Amino acid sequence: MDWKKTETIFIIAFLILDIFLLILFIDSRMSSSPTPLVSQTLEEKLKSENITYGKIPSNPEKGSYLTTEPLAFTQKDINDLKGQKISVLNADQRIYSVLVKPVKIDPEKYGADLMPFLKSDVFEGDRYTYWGYDSDRREMTFNQKIDGRPVLFNTNGQIVFNLNKDNEVISYRQTMLGDPKMFDEKDDVISGTDALEVLHQHGDLKQNSKIVNTTLGYYNLVSLPSSDVYLPVWAFEVKHEKQTTFFLVNGLEGSVINSSDLQANEEIPNSESDAVQKARQ
Repeated sequence: MDWKKTETIFIIAFLILDIFLLILFIDSRMSSSPTPLVSQTLEEKLKSENITYGKIPSNPEKGSYLTTEPLAFTQKDINDLKGQKISVLNADQRIYSVLVKPVKIDPEKYGADLMPFLKSDVFEGDRYTYWGYDSDRREMTFNQKIDGRPVLFNTNGQIVFNLNKDNEVISYRQTMLGDPKMFDEKDDVISGTDALEVLHQHGDLKQNSKIVNTTLGYYNLVSLPSSDVYLPVWAFEVKHEKQTTFFLVNGLEGSVINSSDLQANEEIPNSESDAVQKARQ
């Protein structure tokens, strides 16, 4: 027997066996190792929860903390307002006007056909922007703009138009904030998409919700004895089933602002309420 040849055959056989066992070992280790988790994008997360939305601003903005306070109207401010019966109430901080001739509008045009009247017959009317229409109260609201952005959920910077059953504007009440003072230089404001991710991580968005509007504006964070402090916020209008809810995200700090009531509906004094109800009939 050729032992040298036999020895060579055994060496080759064991070498093949070792290679085979090594392959089995590596394969078993790979199969038993946990599969790395793939991070989902925000878009994928929202899609998996059936949360729909329109265009969300993705570019960073600029903003700052600022202070302002309610403006007191003067007789000079209302002298040029024609075709109206005007009263200045609440320590001169609110104009209440009844129109001599009602203005016909279409509430579904988002205030577009009211803009000519707003600019020509309302004090500083071009400093306000359309916010919404409440069909139950028959009220159309315009919010004052500060630093080019609307003041949100604050009755101190609004014009609320009252409509009758024929969709005619019969009266309005107006409040206004004075010129703002910036705390410091403008800083970066997070983008709308980043704010949406903050809101989603906070757990406020329910499955099968729809984000119908996204707005960057200013919100009254705190009231001080001398003035009020405002900060830039992202406001999300969210519909779930038959309920509409507003959520706010701090645009500078990227945190959710908790508020029990963001619907700033002003109570109308009795003298105004009686006149409005009579005109609406």
